[in-house]
Amino acid sequence: MTYLGLPNWRAEKAAICGLAKGYTVQFAGKSSPKYHNKIFSEIFAINWTAKARWGIPFYWDKIKNQANKILKSSQPDIVHAHDLFTAKMISELKIPFVYDDYEFWSKYAKVLSEVTESPIQENFFKSKIKKFLQKRAIILWKNWEKDVISSHPTITVSDAIASELKSIGNTQNVFVVPNFPLKSEILQISPVLHEEFTTVFQGSDGLNPEKLPHRNMNGILDVFKNNNVGNFVLIGFEGKNSDKIKYTGFIPRKEMFEEMRKHSVGLIPWKKHWSHYYLNPNKYAEYAHAGLFVMCTSSLQTIIDTLKHNCVTFENYEDMVDKLTYFKNNMDELYNKRIKTYEFAKENLIWDKYEENIMKAYKMA
Repeated sequence: MTYLGLPNWRAEKAAICGLAKGYTVQFAGKSSPKYHNKIFSEIFAINWTAKARWGIPFYWDKIKNQANKILKSSQPDIVHAHDLFTAKMISELKIPFVYDDYEFWSKYAKVLSEVTESPIQENFFKSKIKKFLQKRAIILWKNWEKDVISSHPTITVSDAIASELKSIGNTQNVFVVPNFPLKSEILQISPVLHEEFTTVFQGSDGLNPEKLPHRNMNGILDVFKNNNVGNFVLIGFEGKNSDKIKYTGFIPRKEMFEEMRKHSVGLIPWKKHWSHYYLNPNKYAEYAHAGLFVMCTSSLQTIIDTLKHNCVTFENYEDMVDKLTYFKNNMDELYNKRIKTYEFAKENLIWDKYEENIMKAYKMA
């Protein structure tokens, strides 16, 4: 159950795991009308709102009544709650559940409080209300997270987050399931030596109308426009193609892997932020499986710890240009690094290797 909506690939992978273990899997939450995946036997609509996520009583109770009716009708043995708000609500309904804390919501509340640009021009009064609610969320979500983790099994995406959650909840019942691809979706094709040097970024991070500070990559297009470091391809973005910048728009996952393997470097160019210590984005594992060599900001510690020697970090965009230039001029060396990264990914960066942790959490619910 989740307010985030479908498609949500992490939720779907967990559901696939449940199906393989003999569960009948249903979904309740905000779903796209275009969603037609047959993973779920039934999909129920829950219309989560920002006011409910801020815990405002009238709006909270309204969503709670929706959830209660659905749960009485579907009678699940267990609920897999894919966000803090659902987990907190289910805890009030006294139904067995597992909490999937892949956003680390108490930290994410602090990130949201740093957002300075809004897609909507707000008047003074609305701006003050928003700031008040952001401060409320920092306290509220921290308390909710502690309550849920201390009394229910929790799943998360990295050892760094798991260590903090264990301390927050005074518990050992925290299980790590990284955002790696399923073995069944990975292309079994080795990297090829490319004639031209190109770099790719996958995801829609830069399209968010609110400029999230931990995913800030302002100026990245100018880096490629103004330097001789090859072309830059953005998968998941809509935009106007130019000589050095190419956009694919949204493409399905299979086509995404096919597109990525045409390029040499997978880039994560978010500017340094304190929250990077906790981030574990799925894109670096997908880059590795597509035969790309990974380059990322040096503050993304989980990526560095996971990939070991199969990535290169940079301190800022000037440093990134120097390293892109080096690899552009040393394609044979880069090709060897891509092969090692690909082989490492096949052995280590697989969702299936961690599925037992989901089952362990279910048994403890």
